[in-house]
This record gives sequence, structure tokens and C-alpha cells, in this order.
Amino acid sequence: MKYEDPKNLILKRATFRVIDEKNLKTLLEDGKSKLRVKFGIDPTGKKIHIGRASTIQRLRDFQELGHVVVLIIGDFTALIGDSSDKEDRRELVTETQIHANLEHYKEQIGKILDLDKVEFRYNSEWLSLLNFKDILNLSSNFTVSQMIERENFSERYKNNKPIGLHEFLYPLMQGYDSVAIKADVELGGSDQLFNLLSGREIQGIFKMKKQNIVTKKLLSGTDGRKMSTSWGNVINITDKPEDIYGKVMSIKDDSIIEYFTITTRFTDKLIKEMEEDVENSLGSSAMMDIKKILAKEITKMYSSYEDAIKAENNFKKLVQNKDFKSLDDIIVVDIKESNINILDLISSYTGQVPSKAEARRLISSGGVYINDTRINEINTLIEIKNDMIIKIGKRNIIKINHE
Repeated sequence: MKYEDPKNLILKRATFRVIDEKNLKTLLEDGKSKLRVKFGIDPTGKKIHIGRASTIQRLRDFQELGHVVVLIIGDFTALIGDSSDKEDRRELVTETQIHANLEHYKEQIGKILDLDKVEFRYNSEWLSLLNFKDILNLSSNFTVSQMIERENFSERYKNNKPIGLHEFLYPLMQGYDSVAIKADVELGGSDQLFNLLSGREIQGIFKMKKQNIVTKKLLSGTDGRKMSTSWGNVINITDKPEDIYGKVMSIKDDSIIEYFTITTRFTDKLIKEMEEDVENSLGSSAMMDIKKILAKEITKMYSSYEDAIKAENNFKKLVQNKDFKSLDDIIVVDIKESNINILDLISSYTGQVPSKAEARRLISSGGVYINDTRINEINTLIEIKNDMIIKIGKRNIIKINHE
């Protein structure tokens, strides 16, 4: 499979806005300048989803072109939390939570980048050294009206939702990061534009060369809304391969080309052909074949080719053929009892449902099957038989070994 040229992926693929595009294009094409490319991650959560990972993929393109990726772990900025994409005031994160979230970040980033070529920095290195006078000097270069003009702050202000004074400091802190690491380029999502522009502004205050900016479009979640951990509509890069594959297969048809464009490295030519195929296949079974190409590619990106093939085969058995008994990764549970209430069976015996309350919810929503029969009543008594198949939700399949 052919992939797009890295320079085009950086400058054109799913781009929201590039500043200064002409200058950055020149720097990329001359091949002489070794750019310091900045990207920041606040460890406010434990997992990275494919929307955020799609921007990290562009860092990989910079690496392939020989540039230096400077990945800033926002262990200090996370104490405030970025409100760029938030409709309400953000909950503060404790230092203990931050360090717990950091534990697996490098492992996840290593699925995308060559970690040996990444310069890891923690912004507590410099932000914790700033005194109140330094903060006053920085903040004097910005106005309240500039802050209120930000779309999410503006909406909150109009709707009488609180805006913490500390939230105004976040763009200054992120901007100062660019000064500290001498950034030539900064990448971020479209919702980060204000923060990235603050970096240029503050570099100018310190008489530094202003960084170029590349912002990328945000990815829709599995439900069509913006992908967000708080909404639960995410595909995490640490998900099991069969879950990544299955979740991609569950996206809305009108999101297919968006996913091809934002999450993959396929050539523009191939994506254009896919777009034409989608237009000609709306409402037909051919849409599934197109979506399978996407699901297989994304699964391969964050697992392996072998895992992607295995996930594809499991999807065919589970979803298309409903052949639960021959699944590769089916969970087998040994049970001696002959009759068990359905609530106890799925909450205590299978190990896949954390509580009886969750078990009730799953049954009420029609998400529990014994063999091919949906269970509708929470008091149903199940006669346990060998090789019985229990399906819980979309992807939890349990085979019973009745001793």
C-alpha cells in the first residue's frame, strides 16, 4: 500500500490552518534546516485516542524528514487543564493523578514515534521557576477582551457559565513553553489555535524568531460528535485490536472519508478514489467493504498487520456470520452449577460485568444474549449447558465449559 509524501501530510492533510505556510514549506523543501517541532500533551487522562494520535502522526512525518520532535509533557499546565474544547469550567487535576496518568504515556507514544529521536521535556522545569512578577509581565501583553473572544469562553460568558481567572493563564503558560524549548514549529488541533498563537506572541516579546503553526482538523467520535474521552465516543490506541476494528466498523457512514483523511497515511489519490466509491455505494452492502479497509488500516497502525487480520476474521465470524464458537479470542469460563440467575451469571461468573447494577442496565437495553436468544428479564434462570455462548454488549463473548 502506498502512502502520501510526509511534506504533503504535514502541510495539506486535514489541515485547519497553517502559519506561516509559505515559510514552513520553504524550510521543509530546502532540507537544510533541522527544525525543533513542539507538541504538548497534558496528562489529564490515561489514554490517547486516535483523534489526538492523528496529530502525533504528523510528528512522525517531521521525524522522517530529519527534524527534532520536542514532546512537552504538561505536568505543570495539567494542574490548570486546557479549556480550549470545554463548554464548562474544567475540574482541577491533582499531582498524584498527573503522575499516575503519565505512567503509560511513553508506551503509547512509542506506537507512533521513534522514542530514541524524541526530546522529552516536562514544563514544570521552567514554569515552576516563574515568580509572580514574571507572570504579571507576561499577562500584561494580553487583554481580557482577547481571552473572551475565544469561542468557548465567549459562549460560556454569554450563558453565564463561570470562567476561572486561572483559565486565562493557560495560553500564557503554553506560549512560554515555546520560548523555553526554542520551538520553530508547533502542532496542535484546531481548538488549540489561540494557544499556539500565544506562543508566537510570547516568542516575539522575548525577541525570538516566531514559530510556525500547523493546526489539524478534529476527528468525529464513533457517535458523530467530536471525539472526546468525557463523552465515551473514543477509539483508544491501547484498545484491543478487535475493539479498534469493531469500533471503526461502527462509525457512521458519513464519517468514513473523514476518518480516511485524518487518521491514515493513504495517498490523496487513493482517498479520492475511496470518496467516489462511498458516493456510489451509499445504502449498499459495498459500504462495509470500504469500511473494512479503513478498520484494517487503523488496527494495523496501532497493533500489527497480524493483529489486524485476526481482528478482521473475528469480525466476520462474530458480526457477519454470528459464528461465536469458533472465535480466536473467545473467553472460556468453567461453571459447575446447573442453574444460575442471569444477573449472577454475567456479573459474578463471567468476570466481564463489574456489578449487578451494570448487569441490569445491559439486560434492559437488550445487550445480553444466551446463544441466539436475547434475555429481556433480569430474573431469568439460566440452565447451564456445555458450549453455551453468552454475548454481553457488542464484543464480550463467553463460552461456557460446564463441568
